[in-house]
Amino acid sequence: MKPSVVAGLFASGAAAQSGAWGQCGGIGYTGPTSCVSGYRCVYVNDWYSQCQPGAATTTTSPPASSTSTPPTSTGTAGVRYVGRVNPSTKELSWPGTGISFTFTGTSATIGIASVSGTNSVDLVVDDGDPIVITSFGSSITTPAGLSQGTHTVTLRKRSEALYGSIFLGSVTTDGAFVAGTVPTRQIEIIGDSITVGYGLDGTNPCTNNATVEDNPKTYGALAAAALGADYNVIAWSGKGVVRNVATGSPDTSPLMPELYTRYGANDPDNSYPYPPTWSPDAVVINLGTNDFSYIAWDASGNAYAARPPLNATTYTDGMVAFAQSIRAHYPAAHVFLVGSPMLSDSYPTAADAQKTTQTNALKSAVAQLGANAHFVDWPTQGSDVGCDYHPNAATHAAEAAVLADAIRSALGW
Repeated sequence: MKPSVVAGLFASGAAAQSGAWGQCGGIGYTGPTSCVSGYRCVYVNDWYSQCQPGAATTTTSPPASSTSTPPTSTGTAGVRYVGRVNPSTKELSWPGTGISFTFTGTSATIGIASVSGTNSVDLVVDDGDPIVITSFGSSITTPAGLSQGTHTVTLRKRSEALYGSIFLGSVTTDGAFVAGTVPTRQIEIIGDSITVGYGLDGTNPCTNNATVEDNPKTYGALAAAALGADYNVIAWSGKGVVRNVATGSPDTSPLMPELYTRYGANDPDNSYPYPPTWSPDAVVINLGTNDFSYIAWDASGNAYAARPPLNATTYTDGMVAFAQSIRAHYPAAHVFLVGSPMLSDSYPTAADAQKTTQTNALKSAVAQLGANAHFVDWPTQGSDVGCDYHPNAATHAAEAAVLADAIRSALGW
């Protein structure tokens, strides 16, 4: 039996005078290499080490026992994370997170350290049809019968953080890991349940769950694929830019601008280090459906106004502030503000004209943001919908083409 080659999924670290979650090492880095008390310097990749909670030690180089190079976005051999994955936890929390690697051999196995809640993932081998996995043991193995040769494997999470997380172990192969092709184009997609892929694989009426969420079939993922781009998704159902979805009681949970600062979806606020290996060319923001909501239902199913209708100026100001905070990290990125297909000019009332109101508010935000900001329309969807009136696969696919054209035109791709 051939010995397996093992690729460890690397953790990150901290050094003594950089602040909590600050940079403490990496190629070209000239700042402090030690961390404040209670933090240690943890290796993330060749270009970035980070101060994370723990005893004060310094780990600014790859672990000596590892047999593949660290995950990067430069096509280096070995396993790389896809999406926003914190290497110190190896947690797949955000939708669309996972790993990708290329190997020569006949088999590869992805270790599963633990699972919380319920989850679903797509396993794609050699650009074939996705294998949907909804129950998890201690590992996921490529299908039997692969021929001896070079194979590419990508695992991406279909479901969102509110349902559960998957914690990765090591990746093994009966052959050897080799350098894969990593897209140089990068797109970041930020949003709510629409961007998650909530209920995408269901047919209304149906109940959303981790199985019917399908992030790889969302407009953002499909647009990225059409453009040959790598992508991150930061999305959570029910979230807004200035207020979350209307319910019968006040919602004090974090808004998306706060969640956006997290590395993993369950990590502390302001833990994301904005590593230099991720610098998106395009940032897509689709938020507003929940902000505009103000109707809730009582125990008898009767609708009532749970809060006042949204002030459009407040929404515009919130969107501008959020986009500017992102631009502070990615000043060269083009920002694309996308309308909601779930808003219409007839519901809740014609006087609200929510679709037109949002469109005008987003166009105003684009004007205030100036150069490299764009509005992308998403027409009100038809009657064929997924769970809880969310866009189905066909609606996502149609908008993916619109978004891809908008990005292609703006960036000259």
